[in-house]
Amino acid sequence: MAAFDYVAINPNGKKEKGIIAADSLEIARRELRNRKLAPIKVSEVSSRNFLFRSFQRKISLKNLVIFTRQLSALTSGGVVLDRALKLIGDQSSNSQLKEHSLTLASRIEEGFSFTEALKEFPQSFDRLFISLVSAGEKAGDMAGVLDRTASYLERKSKIQQDITGALIYPAVLLSLAFIIVSLMLIFVVPSVVDQFANLNQELPLITRWLIGLSNFISGPALWILLILVLSLLFSFRFFGVEKLFTIVDKYLLKIPVLKGFLINSNLARFTTSLSILRNNDIPIVQALEISTATISNSHLRSNLEKSLSGVSEGNSLAQCLSSVPQIPPMVTQLVASGERSGELENMLSKAADFLDMEFQQSTKIAMNLLEPMVVVIMGTIVASIVVAVLLPLIQMNNLSLIG
Repeated sequence: MAAFDYVAINPNGKKEKGIIAADSLEIARRELRNRKLAPIKVSEVSSRNFLFRSFQRKISLKNLVIFTRQLSALTSGGVVLDRALKLIGDQSSNSQLKEHSLTLASRIEEGFSFTEALKEFPQSFDRLFISLVSAGEKAGDMAGVLDRTASYLERKSKIQQDITGALIYPAVLLSLAFIIVSLMLIFVVPSVVDQFANLNQELPLITRWLIGLSNFISGPALWILLILVLSLLFSFRFFGVEKLFTIVDKYLLKIPVLKGFLINSNLARFTTSLSILRNNDIPIVQALEISTATISNSHLRSNLEKSLSGVSEGNSLAQCLSSVPQIPPMVTQLVASGERSGELENMLSKAADFLDMEFQQSTKIAMNLLEPMVVVIMGTIVASIVVAVLLPLIQMNNLSLIG
């Protein structure tokens, strides 16, 4: 069975695009007509074109959670895998999810394993997902593995939403403040300052600073910004993107408030991934390699990779983790306890819960501090501009009264 792209007219007279799985082009056209669609164009998705498009089109995390949860429910209900994938593809309104599901079903019917089929979508299904599916296939417990994977993805999605929610409001507020202040300095301040040109007295210090800042922003600031952008592009070209990000990530971990966000969110993903992989009997060295890859901060990931290489040499996981300064002692203690009691997977899950709770608490504290701080900073800047403009006016008024 192959996958076919189609463009058709639906009963409402509108064009509809999608993908359909069928044994031949004629059967694909017939299936479209059975769905009350009038086919305009139907063409087979070749493996080369599909692989190219799989790099371009990625299933979002939200849709990946839906896909995994639906597939788990269908397989646990006794529906065979290829049939379950076709049902998900047929019912999905998301074009990427529909395309991925139907093509995966096609690959399985061609004789490929689910693991092999997933490897055609490296952007949508990472090594962790594929490793878990492989473990499920070997153990004959695909439904259970998919259920645990869906729970992990839901947790990952929640962490991402928390991070986005924590940063979006202050980012918007700061952006608006920057735009408003810049417009005032470029357009409003110069027109007001022109009124002081014939004033024969020295302007107040704050007013002179404001004039200098206004002249800088409306003058050389654009060229300096252009030079900085070009310098950044040259740095990426000369040093390499990965090395530059490693340097940036290293300094990000030294910022007090941001440090807690990055460490807790990254380690929560690491410990959760490791717990799931070990629960599915993935060898510890392979599980550590896959779990470490889920860490987004390159400096923290590099430190963990160097330290955890000691596990393959016979050192305990807790001992290796203790040599990484960014790892909270509580996590190391939980891992050590799990290794002693033989319940490492459970202790890793508890460590993930602890890190997740720490992340949520630090997010709330940061938000409670950041919002009023941004308002105070905005108010201070605007008040400074107003004072800088009013002081010369008051000075002129005093001179006229004396005269």
